[in-house]
Amino acid sequence: MEPEIGPRALRLPPSVAEALRRELPPLAEEILAVIAVEVPAYARPLEGKFGAGVNRGVQIALSHFLELAEGEPGASPALGRELYVDLGRAEVRAGRPLDALLTAYRVGARVSWGRLAEVGLRSGLDGPALVALAAAVFAYIDELSAASAQGFAAEQSALAGDRDRRLRSLALLLVGGAPAAQLDAAADSAGWAPPATLTPVLVPGPGALDLAGRWDDRSLVVDEEDGALLLLPDVDGPGRHARLDRLLGGRAAVVGLPAPWAGVSLAVPLLRRAAALVAAGELPSGRPVSVEDELGRLVVHADPAALAELRHRRLAPFADLTERGRERLLPTLASWLRHQGDRQAVALELAVHPQTVRYRVGLLRDLLGDALDDPQHRFELALVLA
Repeated sequence: MEPEIGPRALRLPPSVAEALRRELPPLAEEILAVIAVEVPAYARPLEGKFGAGVNRGVQIALSHFLELAEGEPGASPALGRELYVDLGRAEVRAGRPLDALLTAYRVGARVSWGRLAEVGLRSGLDGPALVALAAAVFAYIDELSAASAQGFAAEQSALAGDRDRRLRSLALLLVGGAPAAQLDAAADSAGWAPPATLTPVLVPGPGALDLAGRWDDRSLVVDEEDGALLLLPDVDGPGRHARLDRLLGGRAAVVGLPAPWAGVSLAVPLLRRAAALVAAGELPSGRPVSVEDELGRLVVHADPAALAELRHRRLAPFADLTERGRERLLPTLASWLRHQGDRQAVALELAVHPQTVRYRVGLLRDLLGDALDDPQHRFELALVLA
């Protein structure tokens, strides 16, 4: 249970307390006038709901202080922290910094002490009693400030949590391909300003949320079983690819294609297909993989069953070779197809003598016959060797 607020160590004589109480209405007016001058956030006319709230807060704080100061312990119910906690929460909802409220408290304490000291002297308070009164006033304000700071922080945390939930909901809607009207409403509800494009990025392991925040405060995150799917804004801008490479830092991520923000769901299936090929060893692992750089392989692997059948048929002539023979001839065939029969280029790529290339191509012609000169057959060989 939170402690009650109030000057528990101070007990004023009834006559002094009564004299101070008579000063409360003009003191409240003076405090409000000085606050309006010295605290810019409260400089607007104190009218309507806003003015009533500020006026009530000052009146209650002053009354509560004197109620506690003049009564015996437990004689009157003390106002708890909740009012001041709520004042802190209200500052967040009003879009004001906490400094404005704390400054208003300090102004109130200064003005209050000036007026209370005058009345105390006229009422016969001696020096030690005035010192105790001053200490009680400023300790009271410190407690009000602490309670309001607690409320301010709690409201900020609640709003941040609520916005985070809304952003995660928006991310799921985007990945799921929700209708444009629903996406617009969700973006507006989350206070999210849509970028021109979003790029989906699959990031394995922990730390994905940190990466998203470091890229852009509009980045969105969808939790995955082993990592996260990030939706990063405007990756396709000038110099942004290099920045993304630095951000990923060699992490084994898969970077999808940029898409208009509301249509990013169309880029996700290709991204997942690339990730599946990485997992199957068909694409490089242990470093970032770009879907854009691997579109050819994705096309080749679009129908695994058809590819397996084509590979079986076109590479059947190599079945009877030894493993060592296949290890020499298949890379030579792939390089020869890439370089369109240029023996010098093949020799350079494979780091062998051109005569070695000539000899191996002769063996390939023995195995494949006229197929090496048939455009369709050569295309299919290139596909299965890709």
